[in-house]
Amino acid sequence: MVFYEEQSGKSHVLNFSSFPAPLAMQQWMAALVATRCGARGGSKRLATAKRYHWTLHRFMTVLSEADRVPSMPSELAPAHFQIFRDQYEDHPTTLRTYLMSLRRLMRASEELTEEARRDLLRTRLPTAVPETRVVAYSDDEWQQIMTALRRDVRTSRDRIRAGARLLERSRGGELTPGSKEEALGRMLEEFAATGDLPRNASGALRDEVARLGGAMAITGMLSLTRDECTAFALLLSALTAENFGTVKAWPAVHTRPDGGVAPQAVALVEETKPRRGPDREHMIAALEDLPASLCNLVDSEDIERRLFHSPLRVYQLLLELTQTARRLSNETSAFISYSPKRRGAFARDMWNAEVHVKHWSQTRGFPSLRKAIAGGRPAVQVRRIRQTALELKRRPTAHSRETLRDHYLKRSRTVQEQSRSVVGKALRGQVTKARAAMDIPVFTPDFIARATRNLEEAAVEAGLDAETLKRLLTGEQDTVLAGCVDHLSGPETPPGMSCTASFFACLQCENARALPHQLPVQIAARDRLLATRPNADPATWRAKYQTAVDRLEDILRHYTPAEREQAHAKLTDRQSALIDDLLSGRLDLR
Repeated sequence: MVFYEEQSGKSHVLNFSSFPAPLAMQQWMAALVATRCGARGGSKRLATAKRYHWTLHRFMTVLSEADRVPSMPSELAPAHFQIFRDQYEDHPTTLRTYLMSLRRLMRASEELTEEARRDLLRTRLPTAVPETRVVAYSDDEWQQIMTALRRDVRTSRDRIRAGARLLERSRGGELTPGSKEEALGRMLEEFAATGDLPRNASGALRDEVARLGGAMAITGMLSLTRDECTAFALLLSALTAENFGTVKAWPAVHTRPDGGVAPQAVALVEETKPRRGPDREHMIAALEDLPASLCNLVDSEDIERRLFHSPLRVYQLLLELTQTARRLSNETSAFISYSPKRRGAFARDMWNAEVHVKHWSQTRGFPSLRKAIAGGRPAVQVRRIRQTALELKRRPTAHSRETLRDHYLKRSRTVQEQSRSVVGKALRGQVTKARAAMDIPVFTPDFIARATRNLEEAAVEAGLDAETLKRLLTGEQDTVLAGCVDHLSGPETPPGMSCTASFFACLQCENARALPHQLPVQIAARDRLLATRPNADPATWRAKYQTAVDRLEDILRHYTPAEREQAHAKLTDRQSALIDDLLSGRLDLR
């Protein structure tokens, strides 16, 4: 079977005839890969197709060595998958990769029996040891990477714009004849017109090309290098939080819905994410300029800062610097380089993320992943760049809010620490609030008896003066549901003025005290409030009455069931009417 990679056009032969399996099994496995990697499948990368092919090859090899090779797909049994698991039980990372591939390939196969499919999907995938977690860069590491990227972008911009000005002067006849500058201008004219430099009859570049700096230096005055294209892609990935693999395939063609005249500019770029499947792989990326609040920046430093924080401006600069290479090669990619040595563009074959990102990072002084040490310069990884960008933006990019929350932010150590801080602060606030709103002190019958015998000692025990305690015991300080220590020092009124709060608020006031002679009213009020709950909106009822009911029940717990039953029988008509006035709001109008 021949696999063609959609983006690069590369092809590769996947040979299933070498599998140690019967012909029926070979054909079935070829059909599995064709379904997964075909036009309607979700896998479009050559590396993915090769991985599927290798996984199936290892699966059949393990079964053949165990002498349990099925002759057709319907003969695959749970025992076959268990043999494969046993083979790699000491290598959980490898087993995890293999099982993920087998599940993707076989879960929808009609030839596989339900029993075998259930066994393949029944167990949890083994955890890789050690666990590989994508960790965001620290602020210092992020600054080091961004500084290097911006330096490359700035250097390429200044060089190519200088080359374009020299070419313009050469075409206008402004250069001194016979000068080195004039010779270089003629070289640029030939490169811009033909895509090549002067050559001898043998096809080799002329000596004057080397005297003027060499082919790469001359063409670099009008074209980006591959490392510079990589830097642009990494910077745009960092600014937009898009996948590096998605960004590098952006086209030069785009749409400006604002017409290019609106202060808040935006460009719409088509992008492709094959892993989303054929029905959802095509998406639109919105490249925005900085907010309008920064549109009035005029000095050079602010303009530079705006450029390197604006996805739209970086994208526009990229198109400007690659326009010559795109015209010479007839390519439509936004990321493109051109070299007369290859006589072609580096548009299709330049994008191996592992190779080119590694080359860019190591030539800029960043270590490889194995050589990176704590406290030193970080290793540049595209997955960590996106993770960091998403943590900084905190909004979904080319995925759902659930994916951002449950996948990217959930695994973030920074977000976990911030979450613990937020939750801890909220819990401490609730504890403080609960301590501030303590239960109402209840004067029990035993306390009333002691106060009757010795008022002064009881007043000291209650933290009140003797006169105030006396008025509380005689009912002079009663409100509706409790007694008030001092109605001239209410929580919501200035000192010296009578409290205007609702009588329900007495249950949350530090001035309130509960006494035994108020128990009949408290029981009746609690029962009336609970009776209104079935006929009221739940949220409204909780907001208005839940706290009052909780406080009343806290008071009632200080009494025995017999005491509560006796108090319930002592409720008078006047007290019942008072409760009616309280619940109807008539008392609040006085």
